[in-house]
Amino acid sequence: MKPERRIEFIARGVCVVGGRLMLCRRKGADYSYLPGGHIEWGEGARASLRRELREELGRAAVVGRFLGAVENRYAKRSGAPVCEFNLLFEFRIRGLRSDTPPPSAEERIGFEWIPLRRLARGDLEPRLLRRWLPRALARRSDAAWGSNYPGDRPRP
Repeated sequence: MKPERRIEFIARGVCVVGGRLMLCRRKGADYSYLPGGHIEWGEGARASLRRELREELGRAAVVGRFLGAVENRYAKRSGAPVCEFNLLFEFRIRGLRSDTPPPSAEERIGFEWIPLRRLARGDLEPRLLRRWLPRALARRSDAAWGSNYPGDRPRP
């Protein structure tokens, strides 16, 4: 039987406070990833990220500029291929401090901060984000983005 072929669309959030980047880690995993998750049918990417951040962190987030898109292909531990398309947006949550890991609203995950200057040597997946993300953050404007979904317009 052939494995199911599909492309996953994921909204990911980038939060930098005091020169440190927030990362998410599934308990027991040997890699980290950006907070966020799958975009559901009929949901805009920014709305999806707001929902995912509320579910993961238990707090409301303001989703800001679009940083860009990153394609990723990998194999699960079972060997099943995965293709994903990650849409990355900056976000902020009032009161977050980079000297304290944000509390998780989900038992299976935790959050941590990593200095941006150490990102290249970190365990962030997809791996290409380790080089790509600092360049995307250095841009002062949104990457090209368009959406006609209600509530999916950028906020400052």
